[in-house]
Amino acid sequence: AARERPTLNSKAQGFLPCRPHPTQPPTHPPSPKMNPAFVTFAPRSAFAGAQVAATSPARPAAVTASLADDLKKVARGAAAGVLAAGLAAAPFAAHALTSADIRSLSYEEVKGTGLANRCPEVDSAKGTIKLEKGRKYKLVDMCIEPKTFQVEEEVLNKRKGESKKEFVETKLMTRATYTLTGIQGDLDVSDDGITFSEKEGIDYAATTVQLPGGERVPFLFTVKQLVAKAAGTDITSSTELSGDFRVPSYRTGLFLDPKGRGGTTGYDMAVALPGREADGAEGQEELFKETNKVFQVTDGAIEMAVNKIDPETREIAGVFVSEQLSDTDMGAKAPKKVLLKGVFYGRIEE
Repeated sequence: AARERPTLNSKAQGFLPCRPHPTQPPTHPPSPKMNPAFVTFAPRSAFAGAQVAATSPARPAAVTASLADDLKKVARGAAAGVLAAGLAAAPFAAHALTSADIRSLSYEEVKGTGLANRCPEVDSAKGTIKLEKGRKYKLVDMCIEPKTFQVEEEVLNKRKGESKKEFVETKLMTRATYTLTGIQGDLDVSDDGITFSEKEGIDYAATTVQLPGGERVPFLFTVKQLVAKAAGTDITSSTELSGDFRVPSYRTGLFLDPKGRGGTTGYDMAVALPGREADGAEGQEELFKETNKVFQVTDGAIEMAVNKIDPETREIAGVFVSEQLSDTDMGAKAPKKVLLKGVFYGRIEE
């Protein structure tokens, strides 16, 4: 019999026998794992899913736009169309899942399905949750799930020969990790109404979207330090919460850019560019922004409309419209306005 020649990929002794000659039958049947008929693939899920305060005086002038006025304009009539626009693209939109349904699922049943990125829903549509003045309440298990992502862009009207700013649809580039969940905070009731103050939870998610032209816009979706107020003392299907929140920098001080520059570590300036930086000619402002890394904190605004209530479990659900600014690359770029619409869920407890 022909002697098999070893090669450098053996399992037993660091060698793997050569393939037999085509005229010789195989010594053993092929493994089912290598047969395409036995290979299965999991389906690829498609998920649809203020004045800005900065810590540095070197912040671009474009950042000082007012978010409150823009949000009020967009929020008018937006709540009614959020579910129609967002849920139509959701792969599980036809199957509403309550919090009890989600808790009953095992890890293997949730893994790879995108259900972990979804907010629970409430079956009941009408009802009232009575809140008494002077008593302490909490809004827990709060979940905020965006369904649509829009970015403000300059849109050119070729017929009129003019351009105007408007929000355009984008393509979500982030996997199913953009939902905020586990948020909780205090719910105070007084003569002035209801006030929700966010305290903790998974209240931020790094997200990236892509504009129609191919430009990608990263931003930190968040509701940190949210203080939202509503009129009245009870939670009904007509309750509307609105307020402002803080948006931390997309990058932290330990982040290093491709040239090794950072906020609290790394080089102070790019190597091989000190002559250009010191000549006092053009290009100084651009280089200064790239070199002077700052941790910028901006403001955002959100409006939430409750449309579903379960008085027995004290669960609430509804739609939201949020507006915030995108990443500034630690002060090097002018941010863009990001408009998010989606659904939210929460539960009230004492």
